[in-house]
Amino acid sequence: MTARVSGAWDRLGITAKLWLVFGVLFTMFSLAGAAACVGLLVMRGAENNIQDNMEIRAKILEMEGKLEKSRRLYRDYLLLGPELDFEAARERFCQPALAEAARLIAVCEDLRRLIAAAPPGSAIARRNVDLTLFTSTARRYSLVLLNETGLYARLYNPGDGQLPRLAGLTDQLGDALQGSSDATLLLREMDILEKRYEITRQRPFMQSALNKAAALKRLVAADKTVAPSRQADVLGLLDAYAGLADKVLETVKDMQTNVHDFWLQSRAVDPIAEELKQLSASEVARARTRSVWAGRLAAGILVATALLGLACLAVAARLLHASITSKIETMTRHAEAVRAGHLDVFLQNGSSDELGVLAGAFNAMTARLKEMVDTLEDKVRLRTRELAEKNSELDAKNQELATLSLTDRLTGLCNRRKLDHALEAEIRRAKRYGSVFSVIMVDLDHFKDINDAYGHATGDLVLVRTADVLVGHTRETDLVGRWGGEEFLIVCPETDLRQTTVLAEHLRRELGLVWGTDAVAVTASFGLAVYSGDTHPSSLLARADAALYRAKQAGRNRVAAAPDMQEASDPEGGDAPGGV
Repeated sequence: MTARVSGAWDRLGITAKLWLVFGVLFTMFSLAGAAACVGLLVMRGAENNIQDNMEIRAKILEMEGKLEKSRRLYRDYLLLGPELDFEAARERFCQPALAEAARLIAVCEDLRRLIAAAPPGSAIARRNVDLTLFTSTARRYSLVLLNETGLYARLYNPGDGQLPRLAGLTDQLGDALQGSSDATLLLREMDILEKRYEITRQRPFMQSALNKAAALKRLVAADKTVAPSRQADVLGLLDAYAGLADKVLETVKDMQTNVHDFWLQSRAVDPIAEELKQLSASEVARARTRSVWAGRLAAGILVATALLGLACLAVAARLLHASITSKIETMTRHAEAVRAGHLDVFLQNGSSDELGVLAGAFNAMTARLKEMVDTLEDKVRLRTRELAEKNSELDAKNQELATLSLTDRLTGLCNRRKLDHALEAEIRRAKRYGSVFSVIMVDLDHFKDINDAYGHATGDLVLVRTADVLVGHTRETDLVGRWGGEEFLIVCPETDLRQTTVLAEHLRRELGLVWGTDAVAVTASFGLAVYSGDTHPSSLLARADAALYRAKQAGRNRVAAAPDMQEASDPEGGDAPGGV
């Protein structure tokens, strides 16, 4: 088995061997990476589950808190409401309780959405029916509070409440029964029983008050000393009292029914909230346990895969050295011998892979080198002649490059480098022979607006046509070049200020004629400067640029000349020459 594997390995080419080795290594490390990714995904899912359950737990606690606050407000409303003013009790207890019930409903809906987003298999996801009970309880609270507010208003409202009206009937009976001691005594007992009922809300006190009212009615009906009209009034008041007292009892009974319903709902939802808290805590614990186990499993797989990968790497390195590296070293030694001039070496390699082919090619190359030694001088002379021809071609290319380095690519004019050389040569000639020369700085007006309005292609066309006009209307001895951007510079040898001014005006008019019929309106401003002992081209160019600036300031499309250096430095010489 080992021999067959070794033979199959030897028959493989170098590329196949490398692909096989690196394929195994890639598979091992891919498995390690996949295991790490799976572990990270499981851990991230567990962390997200923990975060979701913590948020669910927070919502449950918030829901429980709002439920408890709503209960407390309702309880205080029932206990302390009768002691306060009607509006004060409603503002202090009823309205906050309704607001808390509304917030509780909103929290329940948020919790419902969180639980709906939980994994379907989790225990807490199956408690949606309990949240429905919570929501219905909160809505029931709102209905109970609203109903209680209506009953409370019916009972205690200062304007038309049943108890204030009952007290008013008692006062009217007191006024009507003045002078009758027995009737007044019964009325006082009836009033005391009524007040005790208002305090205790115990039905027997109100029933006793009604019994006293019935006894008072019989006493008034049997009293023959009372005038019939007065007797009818008192009996009517007692009938109204009895009817209103019955309504008070019905109202209080409805209020007690609301209270009973309220506390039944509260006792029903308390265990559910506790169970939801326990479920969320258990889900957090389960998620943490899952995260820990996933981390351990991923770490174990990574360690095992790394060790196995290192073992595979060691085996692959040994195999590659035996079948590739050692043979390359042998070939390197033979190549060094050939380079030293030993052409009789012969490389032995019986393998059929690329190195075997390379060894055969090496032996053939050595034989070929040995054959070529005899004719080496002829070949050297041939290569020398070919090299001379190549050098000639290279010189021509260098001259062409030199020309290109001094020429502007767009306009074909000389560039700034050539202009600098020309200015330095003119200054040296003027210093040596006392001759004069001038420069003209030309700048196209509003060139940026042309580029912005018509595009850079039109701008390039304007530059090319301007260069043609400048070259076509200057002397052969004048040097026209592109200074940069939309600026041009003309060097005029043996030309004074008057001649330069005439030339600049002529060029300005020609530019106007060229562009006068086109859609693009192009004008230029000209700045002139005559050599007057300038030691460096920058001084002459600065004066020309200053004149150009004055032409721009004066409205553009005009010619301005710079003063010579003596006039510019004379403080009493007046203004320098301006535009022409």
